[in-house]
Amino acid sequence: MQPGRLGDCVWIAFRALLSRRAHKNGLNSTLLMKTPVRITKAHHLFILLLLAAITLAANAWGAGTIDLGMLRTNHTATLLKSGLVLITGGLNETEVFSSSLLYDPRTRTLVATGSLNAARANHTATLLSNGKVLITGGDKNGTILTSAELYDPRRGAFKTVSSQMSTARNKHTATLLQDGRVLLVGGATADLFDPATMTFSATTGAPVNRKNHAAILLANGTVLITGGYVNSISSNSTEIFNPASQTFAPPLNGMLLARANHTMTFLPDGTILIAGGFSGTSPHNSTEIYDPVAQFSVVGPKMLFHRASQDAVPLADGRVQIIGGTTLESGFLDSNEIYDPVLKTWTLNNIMLENRSFHTSTLLRDGTIFVAGGVTGNRTLQSAEALDPLTLSFTSLGNMQVGRNQHTDSLLPNGKVLLEDGSLDTATLQSAELFNPATNTFTPTLGVPNKARKNHTATLLSDGRVLIVGGRNQANEDLSKAEFYDPATDLFSYTGSMNQSRALHTANLLPGGKVLFIGGVITGGDETPTSELYDPATGTFAYSGLLKLKRKRHTATLLPDGTVIAAGGNYLANSQGGGDRETNTAELYNPVTGLFSSVQNMNVARSEHDATLLFDGTVIVSGGVFTSAVSDLYHPNTATFTASGRLSQARGRHRALLLADPIWGSLVGQVLIIGGDVTGGSIFGGAQQALDSVEIFNPATGLYSDFGTMTVARQNHTATQLPDGRILIAGGVGRPFVSGTAELVTP
Repeated sequence: MQPGRLGDCVWIAFRALLSRRAHKNGLNSTLLMKTPVRITKAHHLFILLLLAAITLAANAWGAGTIDLGMLRTNHTATLLKSGLVLITGGLNETEVFSSSLLYDPRTRTLVATGSLNAARANHTATLLSNGKVLITGGDKNGTILTSAELYDPRRGAFKTVSSQMSTARNKHTATLLQDGRVLLVGGATADLFDPATMTFSATTGAPVNRKNHAAILLANGTVLITGGYVNSISSNSTEIFNPASQTFAPPLNGMLLARANHTMTFLPDGTILIAGGFSGTSPHNSTEIYDPVAQFSVVGPKMLFHRASQDAVPLADGRVQIIGGTTLESGFLDSNEIYDPVLKTWTLNNIMLENRSFHTSTLLRDGTIFVAGGVTGNRTLQSAEALDPLTLSFTSLGNMQVGRNQHTDSLLPNGKVLLEDGSLDTATLQSAELFNPATNTFTPTLGVPNKARKNHTATLLSDGRVLIVGGRNQANEDLSKAEFYDPATDLFSYTGSMNQSRALHTANLLPGGKVLFIGGVITGGDETPTSELYDPATGTFAYSGLLKLKRKRHTATLLPDGTVIAAGGNYLANSQGGGDRETNTAELYNPVTGLFSSVQNMNVARSEHDATLLFDGTVIVSGGVFTSAVSDLYHPNTATFTASGRLSQARGRHRALLLADPIWGSLVGQVLIIGGDVTGGSIFGGAQQALDSVEIFNPATGLYSDFGTMTVARQNHTATQLPDGRILIAGGVGRPFVSGTAELVTP
């Protein structure tokens, strides 16, 4: 929230308070709003409290932009070894800055650090091997600088370097060499800075006199320098600097096109993506792929937008994120795009909150990108924002045939998804629909389910049919009758009945083809300790073992050895008073003996949580209603639980989905945690509030991180991974209504 808007909010709220008091006392509130107000101590206290409340609310709402404190562009941003980001100098419409800031990604806050000894913009900042940052050159009010200074993160201070560059430089490049020295290129000479002696020395050879060019350190220790403005004209001039001889020489072949303010980024195969830039006054959408070994460029796929003065950030999975820049159509861009070197394609990735050019983009350790400052239109930006290359990939699909909550989803052999029954506000549904991923559309099934039900299960059988079991009807009675959905005929038909009606139970397809149903609640509200097996060959149900603890709203996960781990849930019957109570117990079902055996307790009691089988055979148990954010990891080899990472947001009634399709690249094997709810504060009467946030769990680190935001807040929704790797998210309860919408998330 901007400071001016915050003050306006306080003043409006204060006036509203006076108006309410005027109305209560029969006064003219309109006249009062025009009357000068005498601020009493009580009023002053109210304003302070209201200001604090609004500030806390603004922080809680997680405002998208981060205040830089001063409008700035043409600054630098450097990722320090501590994980903090150092922002130095820059300018706005009225001044050049000496101020510097530190950004902390953990708290999303910026704090002042030491000031530069010389205000400067269009300078460079290079992280040295010893952790200090070398600041060189730049300009101030038309004067180009020869000076340099060092920032010491331990002291939070800058110290002027006594030695100066051989020539004044701005809009130059600084490249850290393999031996720890820094090559400075820009102007008619080049310099080497030696941190050991704290001195600058001119190189033996002289480079092409250029600025606004690009430079990149090659694997063999040489430096590739491309393009820029040569005699005020954009150029395709290309040079390679050899640190051993300190000379500059052209490669066998240079760039194909003239470029200035372009980017160069390494691809996984060792080639270099050269993208965008100005040719004359026009930004390019062209790219080329330069092979530093063959010293040869080939034309690359065109970007979606013409761009210059953009940023390029290499991602951990080998793709390249292009951020902002100046374009032909609208002047400045807020649209970012990603290049995939495997598919050789560009795709729109996300939209920034601001159009930006001449900004900085810093890849943080958690994979997010910190974008700061820049210009847009005719003004300098004060804001910064954090981008996730995988964020904002949620696309609304519009409305389903019927809004659904407490429904089921089943991925059919033909690739379609069956969404069946559930509830709509107070009504229990007796309907089903199919989602077609080829057309992204929903259509009603030809047949109608034989029973209206919610809180039931739907299990895809080996023959392609879906077994629908249990649940509750409109009269809140638990059901025993089961039915089939047959994709071949698009019809529903009855099969056998369970021995005991149940809802809020679990269902698992066992390796032999039978289906195991565990626990749940029976009519009257009491949990049941029973389990049953359904045999598709005979169409009959038979009792199996008894649970050690009767439970509902638990999870049941099929393990690689064919056993099933049932964890958590509620165990106190409604008839006993006091409401439901969560349990941290778990037990293991053995399909050979048909018996349950207790295993070590979880670290946290939980219900309405989710459990996900990982590739290594362990199970991550996440979230739950009224629980903390801590997770449990179940180890089948020892039948024990260990505490795992904490969710970024405590949540229950969410969906957890293992990313298994190769389309997810480096994220394969990680788990998406989608939506859910959190207990509301007193302002909501303690009610559950639906969440639109999505996070991802990385088993390699045991940590959760933010992934993105759904188009709609949802709890009790479904999430289905489609055959092409996309994920369909459908229905659920939003704020506060049942949602009839669905959306897709794509990598």
